[in-house]
Amino acid sequence: MEGTIPYILASTGSVIVAFWLFLFFKYRTAYDQMISALDSKQFPLCELYFIGLGFIDLFHINLRTDSGKKKEKKIAEVYGERYAYFYHCCIEAGKITYLITLLPIGLYLGILLDDNIMAVLGIVAIFAIVFYLDMEVNNAVESKRDEILSEYPEVLSKLTLLVNAGMVIREAWNKVAQTGDSYIYKEMQITSSEMQNGVSDMDALYNFSQRCGVKEIRKFSSILTQNIQKGGGELAASMKYMNIESWEEKKQNAKRKGELAGQKLMLPLMLMFAGILIMVIVPIFMNMF
Repeated sequence: MEGTIPYILASTGSVIVAFWLFLFFKYRTAYDQMISALDSKQFPLCELYFIGLGFIDLFHINLRTDSGKKKEKKIAEVYGERYAYFYHCCIEAGKITYLITLLPIGLYLGILLDDNIMAVLGIVAIFAIVFYLDMEVNNAVESKRDEILSEYPEVLSKLTLLVNAGMVIREAWNKVAQTGDSYIYKEMQITSSEMQNGVSDMDALYNFSQRCGVKEIRKFSSILTQNIQKGGGELAASMKYMNIESWEEKKQNAKRKGELAGQKLMLPLMLMFAGILIMVIVPIFMNMF
């Protein structure tokens, strides 16, 4: 590095370190109870999250913006609506903590290696780590939705069988909810609990569809609600039709996933092919010259 760049990097790093130390001593015990509820395997370095939480408090950052509320909806699918804001705060605090803690390392790395490119790469890598928490939430949401869609036809088959046997929907729902412990069954158990604690069937089904966050579940809940309002005379026929439709959709989803998996395999194969070409061509050119 030449000129003033090393001094700029060193000065910036020193300011961030000083600010980090200020947050450390000011907030080091302020959020102990909040941080203790986090899983250190799921949230690496969560012991330092008070740095980010202190930053949010110091600058009065509002997390309840439109984009923040959208994030909370996703978080609610994984952690539940009751804890959505809590985990939203922790995730944003984690991102700030990673940034303030690791950014000086990236700046100093560029100075020590005397290389502008290494400084830039270090900073890019740190920002990638910062957004790791958002990626984890998105991955968890997608995983939950995939599992729900995978087991939805089976759940619907069980409900259809019981309703056709003459069982009322609430009783059939309670019975099916206890037959598994995956995401969809847990959400059904929550819905059963709501129904038993005074929440109307229609409101409980609406809450169920919102927690699952899958359009197929929303459609299913909507049809159930309509039949409850009409008196349930057409419920058995509606559920039989939905059951057939759900199994067809599952087949189509499986086919799409198979095609996508095939496309993903092409990238490593192309990289391997390019590597082999380089290994063959480079020695040939070196011998020519």
